[in-house]
Amino acid sequence: MNIALFIARRYLQSSSSGGQLLAFASVVAFASVALGSMALILALAILGGFERELNANAVKFTAHIEVRGFNKKILIKKASVLERIASQPNIRAVSAYIEAEGLARSKTFMDGVMVRGVETASDVGGIRDNMLTGNFSFSSPDAREIIIGSKLAQKLGLESGKKLVIYSTDQATAQTFAEGTNQTTTPENALQNAVIEQFTIVGIYETGMSSFDELYVYIPFAKAATLFGVPDDAASGFDVLLHDITHIQDDAANLEKLLGYPFFLQTVYEKYNDIFAWIDLQKQPVPLVLGLITIVAVFNIVATLFMTVVQKMSSIGVLRALGMKRSAITRIFLMQGMILGTSASLTGCFLALCLCALQEKYHLIQLKGSIYFLSALPIEFAWQHYALVLGVSVSMSALAALIPSVIGGRIRILRALSFQ
Repeated sequence: MNIALFIARRYLQSSSSGGQLLAFASVVAFASVALGSMALILALAILGGFERELNANAVKFTAHIEVRGFNKKILIKKASVLERIASQPNIRAVSAYIEAEGLARSKTFMDGVMVRGVETASDVGGIRDNMLTGNFSFSSPDAREIIIGSKLAQKLGLESGKKLVIYSTDQATAQTFAEGTNQTTTPENALQNAVIEQFTIVGIYETGMSSFDELYVYIPFAKAATLFGVPDDAASGFDVLLHDITHIQDDAANLEKLLGYPFFLQTVYEKYNDIFAWIDLQKQPVPLVLGLITIVAVFNIVATLFMTVVQKMSSIGVLRALGMKRSAITRIFLMQGMILGTSASLTGCFLALCLCALQEKYHLIQLKGSIYFLSALPIEFAWQHYALVLGVSVSMSALAALIPSVIGGRIRILRALSFQ
């Protein structure tokens, strides 16, 4: 058995039952490293979870690239545009849509919505895979049927089979752009041409992104064209899915060159730029700040080992008198510091793992979806986080323990034996 390791473990056991001050210092050192490791793991897991969920949701429920017209201009020659986009490399799917702003009203509440007319068979969104009730389809191309999000359904107090009234003044604007006239759309003209239509709810979806679930409602493409005065073979925009989004900016630039004016392209990362920028901003200072917390926590080990060296001074003298080398004395205190730091870091990682598992299963911490785009605090389980924290904690514990260990090993035999 390694004699240095044996003595180091005995010193750790005796420190908890030795003097009150040394016992308190040992507990503080252990708790500081454990809490620092736990805080670092939790921060990395939460930020990783946010990045994963927002990336997945943004790509899953919206197109990789959106093609629109400048100033909401209606895009004509829909079939030709679809064919030109689909002919480009790395294009997996493309679909047209008609979009207009409106108000959704029930008997008890009214809220702003974005009305989107889609052809459900070719729509590239991921709504069909996230239906709570009903299917992502309509009985006919001009049916008065609508699919809404779960958050909007809760606000309006509605469910499948209920009636919903849609108000919109976007019809006059659509006609003006489609005809290429210079007519000015005044509030009076807009009200005269306002769309008021009653729909039956045939499905409710839930993506998990509250801002999405309470904003977008879906109606048949042909019905939207009739309501908003969009001419045949025209659309408000096109949704494009890619096979590989690694080079999404290059693909968007190539499409923009191909289509030219009045087409305006926006990638999913540009559309949700504020979200991704916020995540990147939060990730930058976290390792530095929490690293400093861990450094402060680890330096408690230095104080504890110095106190142990002072308390065990006579024992050091006896061991040196029995022939133990200075290097062996140094290893005793070095191992004591590493054992203390490793055990505390493992405890912190275990506590963090338990808290993450509880949050992942029970969603103990809820978020305001209108602010964070998610309804519950997301968690990412990554072994790299635990390996990084353990590696850093053990390394820092060893470095922190080195100074008192070297001092303990250099104590002279006579001074140690005469110390009281």
